[in-house]
Amino acid sequence: MNAPGAIGRIALMVLSGTATLSLIGAIAETADTGPGALPAPVSQTPAPLPVDIAGTGDPRVIEPMTPIEPTVLPPPAPTERWLRALTYAVTALAGFAAAGLVVLLRIASALSRIADR
Repeated sequence: MNAPGAIGRIALMVLSGTATLSLIGAIAETADTGPGALPAPVSQTPAPLPVDIAGTGDPRVIEPMTPIEPTVLPPPAPTERWLRALTYAVTALAGFAAAGLVVLLRIASALSRIADR
């Protein structure tokens, strides 16, 4: 295998991989995957139990921790989401076009070698 052939194969693999990942990104952006239903809050907390610390016979009560409220980010605007999806899709199309160009160049190279014989 010669150097241009190896470079062509590596370029084809990189361009195809980039285009495929961009296509997956576009599909993921258009999917409507928002946060699901939040779990129901616990209605009551159990009473604290006495605990014997270090086995000294001195039970102390450990207070339960207060629950931490999760931070929920607002969903992105629909326009922003679609612009990201379109960006991924255009990147995928450009990657597939570039990979096709590499294939055409390799075909032209093979045909020129046949013609030189």
